[in-house]
Amino acid sequence: MKKEYFKDLFNRYHKKVFLFVQYYIESQDDAADVVQEVFIHLWRYVHKLYGVSNPDAIIFKTSKQEIANFYRKQKVQFTSLDSAYELTEIEERFDESAYQIKVDKLNLLLSALPERRKIMVLDSVVDELSYSEIAHKFKISKTAVAKQINKAMAFLRANF
Repeated sequence: MKKEYFKDLFNRYHKKVFLFVQYYIESQDDAADVVQEVFIHLWRYVHKLYGVSNPDAIIFKTSKQEIANFYRKQKVQFTSLDSAYELTEIEERFDESAYQIKVDKLNLLLSALPERRKIMVLDSVVDELSYSEIAHKFKISKTAVAKQINKAMAFLRANF
């Protein structure tokens, strides 16, 4: 069972992982070595992957880790801004769907707050206004602002 599942993962993802790794590692031989390390790692933890409906995130996160390990072993540091940007860009592409789900959930929770409380939280967190500035805006005390924001944050933490 474990062998068949791993074989299926390997067949489905080997080419994708290789292309992904090769994007960051120019040498095909080095890229192939890194891909091998990715699948060795996945073999060790195949029992945790079994039953996961969409293992893409795990597989590509493992790939990113092995790419980083490769460069650590080579003692190459990402000094150029372009390299750092590219690595961030690819991470964002794979984490974008999870991020969007969290953003949607947060927006839904924010919309459940009373309008005035929601505005206070957004003023504080997004616009970085002080409690004094928010109190002045709403013509209430700083303590009242603090209570409203604390209630909102407690609600968000409890439901997020």
